[in-house]
Amino acid sequence: MSLQIIFLIVMAVVTLIIFPIMMIWSLVDHLRGRDRDRRGGGGISSGVGAAMLELDRLMTRPSIEHQIETEHQTLKREDDAGGE
Repeated sequence: MSLQIIFLIVMAVVTLIIFPIMMIWSLVDHLRGRDRDRRGGGGISSGVGAAMLELDRLMTRPSIEHQIETEHQTLKREDDAGGE
């Protein structure tokens, strides 16, 4: 038997026997467990909440343009002109 034949036999066994068993095992485990017992449970609402928190964190952080503008002001403010 050549190495190619052995490789094809192993791939056939994995594809036709092991892969379907793993798929059925995964489905049974999913249907047997409860949502709150699973890791990362909570469904779509927890994902939406996490995304909103991440967007809030990104929006409240000052951007690089604001940091540069604070250090080196390019435009004079009205107060600096000596007006009212």
